[in-house]
Amino acid sequence: MPLTKEHKQKSREKILISALALFSKRGFDRVSINDVMQHAGLTRGAFYAHFESKEDLYAQAISNWPEQSGIVKEYFKGLRGKEFVAKAINGYLSRNHLNQAIPCPLASLVTDVANNNEKIREVYTDVYNKLVTVMNKESTLSESKKNDDMMMAVTAMMVGGVAVGRALVDPDLTDRLLESCRSVAHLLVEGEA
Repeated sequence: MPLTKEHKQKSREKILISALALFSKRGFDRVSINDVMQHAGLTRGAFYAHFESKEDLYAQAISNWPEQSGIVKEYFKGLRGKEFVAKAINGYLSRNHLNQAIPCPLASLVTDVANNNEKIREVYTDVYNKLVTVMNKESTLSESKKNDDMMMAVTAMMVGGVAVGRALVDPDLTDRLLESCRSVAHLLVEGEA
């Protein structure tokens, strides 16, 4: 009996979630297709029903992270404007986000992506641009103050804060770093910096 569309979609999602979890921990070069499929609880043969190559999987895992993580669906449900931006800053620059099993690839894979091929770097660039665009759209700054440069700086600080925080071994320093980034990000988006 052929597999249903729903079953195929669930298998694809399991592979994407497993891939992002493993790539985030080990990087592209230290994860094999077999590792991903074993983590997903599927056979290697199922891989090629969904992806052309490991590079294709890596790119799609990065690209689909917002949907796979559930962050877009639930975390921001019903929020707009100032509340959206505040929750995005506070949630992204939090200990909870830092410790997620499947972290944001913008922060967890930044160096790995920088050392990868152009297609993967283009996917990463697209995801980052989407973050900047959403944050800029929801910003409550007046039109004269609202600009892409400011929100690009805020989102880069968010991504960088999480990337550095994940590398630190001192929990107090990590908490201080996250709080500092949150404070400055709020000052910038409120137009007070």
